[in-house]
Amino acid sequence: MTGAKGFGSQSGSSVIFSSEPAIKHTSSMIKNLLSLAVMFLMSIPIVEAQTFEFRYHGESLADGATVTIQAEEDEWGFGEMGCYTNPSSDPNNGLILKILSGSQNSGDATLKIEENSLFPERILWCMGGNCMMVMNPSITKPFTAENGICLVQFDAENIQSEGHLLATLTATIGSETHTVNIKFVYGEQPAVPGDVNGDGTVTAADITALYDFMLNNDSSHIVNGDQTGDNITTAADVTAVYTILLGD
Repeated sequence: MTGAKGFGSQSGSSVIFSSEPAIKHTSSMIKNLLSLAVMFLMSIPIVEAQTFEFRYHGESLADGATVTIQAEEDEWGFGEMGCYTNPSSDPNNGLILKILSGSQNSGDATLKIEENSLFPERILWCMGGNCMMVMNPSITKPFTAENGICLVQFDAENIQSEGHLLATLTATIGSETHTVNIKFVYGEQPAVPGDVNGDGTVTAADITALYDFMLNNDSSHIVNGDQTGDNITTAADVTAVYTILLGD
């Protein structure tokens, strides 16, 4: 009698092994690996390309960076002191919002005065040609970046006393938001070189403050982040503080 030829079955003197179980096992392994691969890919967050940024003097600013501007005498020779984010219409000579990609070039911007001991006679804010006197500590208005560029004109005119003015500018286009801090300074004592957190000394805490700012956007311990004099806070400032700590 001839028996069915299956796994481990015999036919005469030879043993015939079916490959079907092995194929099923391999197929199951492949399916499991594919499922794991799909789950892994689904767990990776989708990072959308940045569509706009703030720039100062032609350099890109990290989100939450602080631009520090010293007061200067007005160009008309009246002896008034003022601070200006854009002393001219040249986009490479001041603060701008630059469109990087995408079809949207309009959005909303909010200017918030955080601190003010300068007491300027006038504070003017313009974005995309829409100008207004700043009478309230927080103002929101629409803007449009013509030809991909929006000049950020923020002026403190006829400063009345020494100190500083700190403002936060937040711009939103679509679902994307970026922030830049603007600090006007007049007559304040220069900071100790390397003293980022403002405690009067240069220690590892100043390095930590810079790292917290650049990695976590935490500016709570930043008093003088610009150690290189380029009006922005970057990795170059970390190097500058390290150099001071090492005594080079």
